[in-house]
Amino acid sequence: MNSNENKWHERFMHLAQEVSTWSKDPSTQVGCVLVKDRRVVSTGFNGLPRGISDSLDRLTNREIKYEMTVHAEVNAVTTAALHGVSTDGCDAYVTFQPCSRCAAVLINAGVRSVYVKAVNEIPNRWLDSFQMACDLLQEAGIIQEHITI
Repeated sequence: MNSNENKWHERFMHLAQEVSTWSKDPSTQVGCVLVKDRRVVSTGFNGLPRGISDSLDRLTNREIKYEMTVHAEVNAVTTAALHGVSTDGCDAYVTFQPCSRCAAVLINAGVRSVYVKAVNEIPNRWLDSFQMACDLLQEAGIIQEHITI
């Protein structure tokens, strides 16, 4: 990867990091940016869909789960679809390794590459899901790279 290309990757990863801060829940801050021809076509972050508010219990008690969580990748792909934007051939920049559910969404959306922020520690309870996601992306021919920012 040349230096100019590296700068673009870093810019989009920084943007994904910024998007991750839009989450109401600081424990699950993950951002995703979908890019085509060096243009951002959609963004998404972990959290609830608009119109569903957080309760104080949810923000203070980690054991209380959302009834429906939206992962950053799913949010970005759904937002693009709602606006009639094609994600076919896009690159996805995400701040955390996609889970198996998100990998399936990225595959079905026609994403060609997934760039993940380097140096993410994955909790043991999720290792199987993340390994399955890596395998799914690889089998679909999707390029996976880690970006250091």
